[in-house]
Amino acid sequence: MSTFFIHLKKSFLLGLLVVLLCIFFYFHLYRYLHLDTIKTYHAAAKQWTLTHYKAAVGLYLFIFIILIACGIPCATLLSLAGGFLFGNIAVMYAVLGTTLGGVTLFLAVRTALGAHIASSSVKWIKNAEQGFQKNAFSYILMLRLIPVFPCWVSNVSAGMLNVPLPTFICATAIGIFPATLIYTLMGRSLDKLLTAESPLSLNTLLTPSMIFSLCSLAVLGLFPVFYKYVKKR
Repeated sequence: MSTFFIHLKKSFLLGLLVVLLCIFFYFHLYRYLHLDTIKTYHAAAKQWTLTHYKAAVGLYLFIFIILIACGIPCATLLSLAGGFLFGNIAVMYAVLGTTLGGVTLFLAVRTALGAHIASSSVKWIKNAEQGFQKNAFSYILMLRLIPVFPCWVSNVSAGMLNVPLPTFICATAIGIFPATLIYTLMGRSLDKLLTAESPLSLNTLLTPSMIFSLCSLAVLGLFPVFYKYVKKR
């Protein structure tokens, strides 16, 4: 019985995140994660932010952390919204929200499943764990800079394979910063577009400044090539 309660305690946070994820989909809250939502509520949100700035920042971080912790892909939209609402400082809020949300999911998975992976005698699992831990910083950094897989996959994988927490935090914060900065700067240009009569979409964001931002993102795609070249040298 004591063993059961120990396992229950270790799985509590992960179970809570799963429950929150189920609630999110049950009430169709995903319909709010759309650019048209920003357009609909932009005036009220902007005014409320100006009037209650600290509360707005706290609410923004809370939503960011919870959604990321539940594995919901929202970082791009929330970074855009943060740039619109808070200006340049939003890049720090977005990086903090993404990192803390990732750490929450990372710790939930590591607490619930990490010990089972560590004690596993299956050879390929042990090899995967040792290989990932050996190059954890590089792997996580690459996955953040070039998000081939969704953010939550990196968080879960790192937790299951018992990556050191400081390594996970540093690689995550550094890796997400460039793209977060670009999306936040893009969000600052939303004012004029939000007053337009046409529906808001990513296509309407393609102004010259937006195209420059997207080109900057494309340059990030060359980073792995440069990284491998430097590493070989």
